Order: sequence, then C-alpha cells, then structure tokens
Amino acid sequence: MAVPIVRLYSLKVFSRFLGLSLFVFVALLVMLNFVQIINQGVLAGFSFYFLAKSMLFLLPNIVATSLPLAFLLAMLLSLGSMSQDGEIMALRAGGFSFYEILYSVFWAAVAATLLLLFVNNWLGPKAMKRSTDYTVTMLNRVTKLELKPRTFQKISDWVLYAGQVDSLSGDMSGVKLVRRINKGEVPAFVTKISAADGRYRMASERGLEIELASGQFSQTDCENPEKILYGRFSSYKTMLPFFAEGGPGRKLNQREISTPGLLARLKAGVPDPQIAAKYRIEAASRFALALAPLVFFLVGAPLGVALDKRGRSASFGLTLLIIFFYYGLTITGMVLARKYSVLFPWAVFAPALVTGLLGAWLWKQRLYAK
Repeated sequence: MAVPIVRLYSLKVFSRFLGLSLFVFVALLVMLNFVQIINQGVLAGFSFYFLAKSMLFLLPNIVATSLPLAFLLAMLLSLGSMSQDGEIMALRAGGFSFYEILYSVFWAAVAATLLLLFVNNWLGPKAMKRSTDYTVTMLNRVTKLELKPRTFQKISDWVLYAGQVDSLSGDMSGVKLVRRINKGEVPAFVTKISAADGRYRMASERGLEIELASGQFSQTDCENPEKILYGRFSSYKTMLPFFAEGGPGRKLNQREISTPGLLARLKAGVPDPQIAAKYRIEAASRFALALAPLVFFLVGAPLGVALDKRGRSASFGLTLLIIFFYYGLTITGMVLARKYSVLFPWAVFAPALVTGLLGAWLWKQRLYAK
C-alpha cells in the first residue's frame, strides 16, 4: 500500500504548482488578448456584453496555450522542491524507483495531451470562431466615432474624407464620399459624392447621418466605363451604416476551422496552393503541439530531480530555456514545411521528436544511472 501513497503525494505536490502556474499563464495571456482587442477599437463605445463574450470564447485556446508551459514549470518546481527538501533521496533510499515516484506526473502528462488533442482539433477552433464573431460584432456596433480632418475613414462600404472637421458642432468642409460595390472580386460600381460643406451626427448603433450642401454626385459602371450617372445637388442627406447589411460572409481563418473541416476542404480541393499549405500545416501542428506535455515530461523530469540546492530560480530559467528551444524549433519547422512541401509533415513533428530524444538521453544519464 506504500506505492499508491507515494504516487498520491507526488501528484498532490505537482497539482499545487500546476494550478498556480496555470493561473499565472492564463491571466497573462488573457490580459495580452484583452489589450490586443482594445487596440482594434473595442472601446469605441459598444456594450461590455460583447467584450465579455469575446474573451470568454478565447479561454479554451488560452488554456490550451498555457497548459504545456504551466505543466513544464510545475514539474520543475515540484520535483525541484522535493529534491531540495531531500524527499527524492529519502524515497530512493526507501526502495522506490523514479518510475514509481513520477508515475502520477506521467499520467498527468498523458491526460494533458489528450485534453490538448480535443481542444486543438475541435473545441479551440470553434471557440475561436465564436470569439472573432463577437469581436467583429462589437466593431460593427460602434456608438462613438471620432472623425479627424484630412483623414480617410472607412465606414462599412463607404470611405469618408473631410478637409476640416469640428467634432463639437459636427460641421465639415471639403467632404468626399466614395463607395465601391464589387461583383465577386471585381469592382462593379463606384459612387463618388463631394461637397463644399456638410454636417455629421451619430445615430446610436446604426451609423453616421450625413447632411451635405453644394456638391455633386457620380456613379460609374466599371463594366461599361462610358456609362456614367452624374448630377449636382444643393442639399443631400444619407446614412453611412456601421455595418454593411447583406454583405459577403466573413472569410474564416484556418485557426477558426476544426481539423475535420480543414481535412474536408483539402479533400474537396483548394485552388490556392498557399491556402492549401496553410490548412495542412495548421492541421499537423495541432497534433504536434498536443504532444508538448509528454515531451516536456521527458525533458523536465530528469532536470527537476537534479535541482538539489540551486533554488527555484533555476526552475524558471530552465523553463524559459526549454520553451524557447521547443517552440523556436516548432515555428522554424512550420515555416520550412510551408516553404518546402517536401519537408511536410516531418518538419512539423521534428521538434517533438528531437526534444523527446533529448529527454530520453537525459533519463538515461540522470535517472537510470542513479
């Protein structure tokens, strides 16, 4: 009955550090993503509800990114702490093998890998799509817009330019409006409106109300350049909506498509070879990155038990070194696989293989030798 107690104790120590490490990494990434969304214009006056929803659906991907990092740090901290306190030596003197001591941590690595396989391939992409949808909705529900003089401002299908703008009164001068309507990827109609003077007013969550005076209007048929609609006006009113109703659907990034969806698109055929390469590398990298907890266990376990009296600072240093090494190789492999198709998928899985072999060598040198 002694072996289960040892496994339970090592799991308890490891879980405590894992929970703390995961909280730190998740909190950091949540803050970074929050700042990134704000920089896109999220604080332009719309509801906090959409911001909260966007961040909520980012959590699966944030946890998936944080889990391998937290796992490695927790393992080094827990094993380093047990080594410093002499517990590893005492257990070894009591006849327990390293396998028995690290049994619970190994199965925690297996569980983390299985969880990452599910999140990376199914839950994460779907949640990423929902998060992006909420972000786009927020950006399209702007209730406060600051127009600046001599600046082109894109509002849905329109581009607005004004030589002078008074943000207090809403008065403008030297106003130009341009709208391009496409048929597929080819421009079909171009509408241009220019006026000497004008005013604007915010229509909450709907758009920008424009009143123009002393101007001219023209519309060009791009398929027939000789066909031009032209006119002058003394007064003109229009609404520039924040969101183009009935516009084309948003193109999904490969990170927003589940792995079965990526494989289905590849099977159906993707005309653009660069997009096809992105789909293949994205699908392969999801499996490769899911192996990170197992790879980090192979590398971190022998290093963790060797941290006798070097303090916890050594654990942080080793964690950063291993993370930079592993993810640096991973990014390099993905770039090479995208540039040279002959290297796919080997270059994507090479970092996990190289790091795993390094971990096996460390096990032989540090654990089996003792």
